[in-house]
Amino acid sequence: LPLFAALMMLGSAGFAGDSLPPDLEWQELGPAPVYCEPPNHTIDCNDDLYAGRVSAIACSRIDLDLYYAAGADGGVWRSRDGGLSWSPLTDQMPTSAIGALALDPIDESVVYAGTGEANFATHSRYGLGLYKSTDGGDTWTHLAEDVFGGRCFSRIIVSPADSQLVYAAVTRTGGVPELSSAKGHPGATGPVGIFHSEDGGVTWSQFTNGIPNLSATDLAMDPNDPSTLYAGVGRIYGDPANGVYKTTDGGESWTRLESGVPSGDGVGRISVAVAPSDRNRVYALVTESAGPKGGSAPVIDAYRSDNAGESWSRLHIPELMQATYGWYLSAIAVMPGNPDIAFMGGVVLYRTRNAGSTWRLVTPPHVDIHALEWDAAGRLVCGDDGGVHRSEDQGVNWVALNDGLGTIQFYAGLSTHPADAQFVVGGTQDNGTSMRGIDALTWTQVLGGDGGWTQVD
Repeated sequence: LPLFAALMMLGSAGFAGDSLPPDLEWQELGPAPVYCEPPNHTIDCNDDLYAGRVSAIACSRIDLDLYYAAGADGGVWRSRDGGLSWSPLTDQMPTSAIGALALDPIDESVVYAGTGEANFATHSRYGLGLYKSTDGGDTWTHLAEDVFGGRCFSRIIVSPADSQLVYAAVTRTGGVPELSSAKGHPGATGPVGIFHSEDGGVTWSQFTNGIPNLSATDLAMDPNDPSTLYAGVGRIYGDPANGVYKTTDGGESWTRLESGVPSGDGVGRISVAVAPSDRNRVYALVTESAGPKGGSAPVIDAYRSDNAGESWSRLHIPELMQATYGWYLSAIAVMPGNPDIAFMGGVVLYRTRNAGSTWRLVTPPHVDIHALEWDAAGRLVCGDDGGVHRSEDQGVNWVALNDGLGTIQFYAGLSTHPADAQFVVGGTQDNGTSMRGIDALTWTQVLGGDGGWTQVD
């Protein structure tokens, strides 16, 4: 979360019992964002502006400038000017860990935010249920904590045929050992998999016919037939029932797809996507199981089906995309008007323009890709460990949309200066060790990579 500092001008009044002084105020110190240009140039960066990890993005299909972004531990934010500025929407929620966002395609003033970040790191915190807004994010209603508390949302889909019909993919928390990031929450071992609601998210039922009670790491809907869905069931530590599942009756029954796409105990996290312009074209990204001790999980490969999942072709995507921790990050986006143009995100981002025959590296300015969406202008919007980035030319060039986006995560070990109130330095998640500058909200990196403990002499 962004850092806040209490400014206490107590004068001679001091504290009276347990009451707070009337002039106690909170001032936001940032960073929103971090400026990657260290004064001593000891790290290699591109002078970009970075925010913290963005776990989910939702873009309007009507308004070119309306975006929603969710921080892994920073809540939900909204931009009405195409990412030039951002407003926080959920500071009063009891949790800031968000895993999934969805807009109702019939009424875009209805927004769903699934709490709990389904990226399985020790710092991917559990959720407290679902939040729903009917006024574009200005106010929220808390739903289904008794159903989903202690677990995480990986995807939420609202049916384009019926606003009351909502689907959710739900996972357990991660960490090593398994479930450690649930911090002992009593709901951590509750039901997971694919759920649906027929009353706009108020009540929920778990699908159990043909689909296992395992973490569902992704969910995709046939854009031309809302009763057809594909689910990536991928318990990251492996399970014999892991694999890609399909339903053609709105989830009442499911079948595991096995003709050419991996399944079983050696499989971990799975992502799926259906081409908006061709219902028969389906893509999947499959990683290895992390094993019982939560170890390495490189990518197995990307896969393509041209017959709605009946059979699959292996696409031989470069191994670099997932490195060794595919349980942490995986995303797919298919260009709305061309089923042959697809993007696969892991540590880096790859693009194909020929349905997977060849791949080109098109990584945004910050690595670790978590969310890929298309805005109403057909631009690719990416959520990564450095915030939000956007490309108008299929990944050739990128712009950062992080000014004012306060989603940086601090590790333990923040330091203040004993004699200079303006001097603050701390280590952040994948955005280096950063120091507060003259501008109260813009900080500057002094060391790269993941930050750590700091101390001022």
